[in-house]
Amino acid sequence: MSNDAFHYFSKLPLELRRMIWMHCLPHRIAEEDTPESFFDGYESNHVCWSRRMTLLNAQLPAIAYINSESRQVALEQGRLLEPADVRTMESLWVQPHRDVLHLNWTRLTYASWGIDSDAPGWVDEFILQAKDLGMRPSVAAGLIHFFSLKAVLDCAGDADALGTHNPYHFGISDIANIRYYYRGEGADDVREMVDILPWAKGQRSMLDIAMAGVSLHITREVALSSGLFGLLGDAPVQMVDVDDEARLREFQALYREHALGKEPVVQTLFETFTSSLFKKAVEIWKRNAEWTIFAYMWQSARDRNLDILGTNPGSAWLPQLSEQEYIDMNKYLPNEQHPWVKQARQTAPKLRLRIMVRYCANQCYIKERLPKGFAFE
Repeated sequence: MSNDAFHYFSKLPLELRRMIWMHCLPHRIAEEDTPESFFDGYESNHVCWSRRMTLLNAQLPAIAYINSESRQVALEQGRLLEPADVRTMESLWVQPHRDVLHLNWTRLTYASWGIDSDAPGWVDEFILQAKDLGMRPSVAAGLIHFFSLKAVLDCAGDADALGTHNPYHFGISDIANIRYYYRGEGADDVREMVDILPWAKGQRSMLDIAMAGVSLHITREVALSSGLFGLLGDAPVQMVDVDDEARLREFQALYREHALGKEPVVQTLFETFTSSLFKKAVEIWKRNAEWTIFAYMWQSARDRNLDILGTNPGSAWLPQLSEQEYIDMNKYLPNEQHPWVKQARQTAPKLRLRIMVRYCANQCYIKERLPKGFAFE
């Protein structure tokens, strides 16, 4: 008989047993789709077939399979989203009061699939779903404004090189801009977010942003014993705040000690995430993203003829904005003295910038273990 076994659990009062089962439930990042933009070989040459763990992450928590009592607790806390409610999976188990609902999709996903980049996207349905479920939404950074981890890696530690080596990376050539008029053709994803999310109705919102990701190839046993992926190892997808260096170091140490194989790029990624260069790149992105959200809020308010904008909506900008094809961040900034701008500052979403960390029990870096037809650059 094991000395660490506890044989009196069934004799505890029901209320205590239920509290223990509740404590075992994970806090998860419930993914609507697979994170192709993070692990596709372009962003960081980090090889991982992430779909396997995404599917595992979509299942009921571990306690749902222990006994009828624990399963009842799990069923009380969650619900199953059927195929009509999810994007690239057959179903998704969510715990509205414990989980964050995450969308990996960006316009670049359409490009990789060979779909017209202006085709209607998934944002409006996703945001409405998060709102109906009462869950905090989380999206990939690229949905709001372009962010390239590869651009940071290519700078080789030189902060002055950000934006200078590629016209599509950070810097003067990647300044935020939006069209003056809303197209309404399904391609203005941020405008859809502005029109749906609570902040458009005067309520402060929190929006999680996945800036980048890393996958740890470790065994399930290691993931379980670490406690970093849920108490019972049933939360394989985690998010860490970009400034939570201590937490990132915990994942880094886990990888160093228990990695299934040598992947130098993983070590490079962790070093990058805690570097001043990455922090600068993130701040550049944040300024662009906040301006983009603000600009779409203004566009929406103008289209609805809100009285607070007055007779000249362009006065909310400095210099004063007149009708044109595009509005550029490097030319126009909010007029902080304008009454609508002051109101918008109070209702715009608070962006929580994060890094996705996931574990994968498959040795994806061994080509022979990848699914047929799956390749990286």
